[in-house]
Amino acid sequence: MIIEINSILNQIGVIETRGDLPAQVSGITQDSRLVQPGYIFAARSGSTVCGVDFIPAAADRGAIIVITDEILPDICPLPSVRVTDFRQALVRLSKAVYGDPSACLNLIGVTGTNGKTTSVHLIRSILEAAGERCGLISTVGYDTGQRHLDAPLTTPDIDRLCELLREMVDAGCLWAVMEVSSHALVQGRVEGLNFNAAGFTNLTRDHLDFHGSLEAYAAAKAKLFNMMDPDGAAVINIGDPWGKAMVEAACGTVTTYGMEGAGGDLTVTSLEHSLDGGQFRLDWSGGSAKVLTSLIGDYHGENIALAAGVALGFGIDIGDILRGVEALKIIPGRMEAVSVGQPFAVLVDYSHTPDALERALSSLRPLCRGSIIVVFGCGGDRDRSKRPEMGRVASRSADRVIVTSDNPRSEDPKAIAADIARGRTSGPGSSTEVELDRRAAIHKALSIADEGDAVLIAGKGHETYQEIQGIRRSFDDRMVASEELARLGW
Repeated sequence: MIIEINSILNQIGVIETRGDLPAQVSGITQDSRLVQPGYIFAARSGSTVCGVDFIPAAADRGAIIVITDEILPDICPLPSVRVTDFRQALVRLSKAVYGDPSACLNLIGVTGTNGKTTSVHLIRSILEAAGERCGLISTVGYDTGQRHLDAPLTTPDIDRLCELLREMVDAGCLWAVMEVSSHALVQGRVEGLNFNAAGFTNLTRDHLDFHGSLEAYAAAKAKLFNMMDPDGAAVINIGDPWGKAMVEAACGTVTTYGMEGAGGDLTVTSLEHSLDGGQFRLDWSGGSAKVLTSLIGDYHGENIALAAGVALGFGIDIGDILRGVEALKIIPGRMEAVSVGQPFAVLVDYSHTPDALERALSSLRPLCRGSIIVVFGCGGDRDRSKRPEMGRVASRSADRVIVTSDNPRSEDPKAIAADIARGRTSGPGSSTEVELDRRAAIHKALSIADEGDAVLIAGKGHETYQEIQGIRRSFDDRMVASEELARLGW
């Protein structure tokens, strides 16, 4: 694509230019490993690594220009520009290189602590039921309509986002739905995108190691509603204590939702539930409808309400909404059943916050004839303050608790387990066991399960690795559970 690099950068502020700048480029990336011939390599200054150190690698892969806010090396193999505002340069160049793809789509962003992944999958399923093509950017993967990619980040940076959104446009998508993380909002990763709609699920304790307080965490989430298109639509959970703050931050039209009694524009009532799914009733100003879903857990009512609120705001027919919800059979690692014929339930869930774990366990209680056994841990190098709270939730809500390793990263797994144990309280699961080997912990849970019990393997969900001391080893809770069930003769 031909772009006026000089005119774009002159609006930002150029400190230094070396070499002849190309007029035509094919892409832009901050990751030297993703450089293709004709790309701009955006070399950002960092606290642990310096982007300019990767200029030779980017040049070897075909980069033709470097944009950076760092001091350039004395010898640079590529034409280069040093700018005063790297973020603005990255945003403007990314939009220019990829033709401002968010302006070509109905772009929907969903933020919140829990429920983002389920909500965006529900929205896409509804749009597809209405005959629309919709791209997806989610914790469990990116789907551009041309290819499905693993997701190293829930919300990638603007250069990668523009590339993915352009693929969606080129694939014939008129819609895109994406999870928007609080980290992305604080770090400006979605700056410059044109959001036609935004949804808020809930806000509970998480990421306080990054944000410092719940108030700062909420302020980060509210940024999404500040940056919406003025003619856009915000769909907000008014039943959540932080919902009012999102309403106050929102541009455009606001639709509120919540469980029965919350007083939202759209309300949802939990009806019947089993380990095969559930039924809800949706009520809004235009009518009422019964919704069937294969998703396990009554808390999915709020996710369904959010998705329905977004769809109704775009004029999607209620019949398509109901078909879309019913068509979504499974979301990877979200109360995903593992069954090889055993007489007890085994579920793998991403619940890695106190609220998510409590929701999962409390939803299982009325569906389980026997005992609930939970296997979980907490991630290392992350918010330590939630660990005792997760221990409290597990000991209060489960019958048997086995604490194990999650992704300990650089931390000592014993220290993480000790943090969790400090939250133990009186309850059926107060006699917590510790088995730091995650496979052994899963085997233990499955070996003690009886007919009618439920085993919840929580924390990692869809993840296919375990990170220990900087090394990622293959580990998929779903696969491991299947293997250990087979070892037990099921």
